[in-house]
Amino acid sequence: MHIIIVGSGRTGKHVIDAAVKDDHDVYVIEKDKIAADWVATHFDCIVIHSDATSIEALKEAKAEKADAIIVTTNDDAVNSLVILLAKQLGVKRLVSSVNNEDHLPIFEQLGTDTVESPYRLNGRYLYRAVQGPNVKEFLDLGDGFEVLEMVVEDHSQIANKLIKELNKEKTLPNDTRIVLIKRNNQIIIPDGETRVFVKDIVVVLSKRNRVTQVSNLFGK
Repeated sequence: MHIIIVGSGRTGKHVIDAAVKDDHDVYVIEKDKIAADWVATHFDCIVIHSDATSIEALKEAKAEKADAIIVTTNDDAVNSLVILLAKQLGVKRLVSSVNNEDHLPIFEQLGTDTVESPYRLNGRYLYRAVQGPNVKEFLDLGDGFEVLEMVVEDHSQIANKLIKELNKEKTLPNDTRIVLIKRNNQIIIPDGETRVFVKDIVVVLSKRNRVTQVSNLFGK
C-alpha cells in the first residue's frame, strides 16, 4: 500500500513504525525540521519536510496514487484541512486523529472514513483502520498473531454461510479461525454448523499479516 502519514509525534511514530514494518510504501510529511530528520534516520521511508496543509506537499507525496492518508497532528484545524485536500486529490482512505471530541462531527461531514477520538488516540488503532477499516477492536497476542473483532457487513463473502462451508471452500486463510460470535446480545461459541449472518460481530484469531485479507472478507 502507498500510505501518507502526516505528523511524527508520539502517535505518528507508532503509525510510521507499524507501516514500515509491514513493508508499505510510506511517505511522511513533517513540518518540523528536527523531527523530519529524526524520522529519516530511523525509518525506511520517504520524509518530506513541509507543511501538509500545502497541496504541493501532498502532491510531492504522490497523493493522487495514495491508498490512504493517516493524519496525526495535535491540531484539529490542520488535520481537517489536510483531510479536505487529500480528498480533493483522490486519496482512497482518509484516517485522522481528532483531539477534541466536539470536532468529531466535522470530520465525519468531511467524508473521513475513520476518525479516532481522544479516548482512542493511539497510533496502532489509526494504522489498523487503514489495514482493516471494519476492524472494531484488536488485541496483539505476540508472535505475529492478533485477535480481531469485526462486523459482518452487507455483501460480505462470509455472510449466510456455515463455518464448515467457509473451511471447505478455503474462504478463510489457513492460519485464521472464527472463535466467537456476538449476536443479539448473545455469545455463540461456533462450530462447523454455525451460520454467520450480516451484522454479527465476529471475533477472529489471525496472523497479523492477514488483517487486510480477512477484513475484506467481512466487507469493504
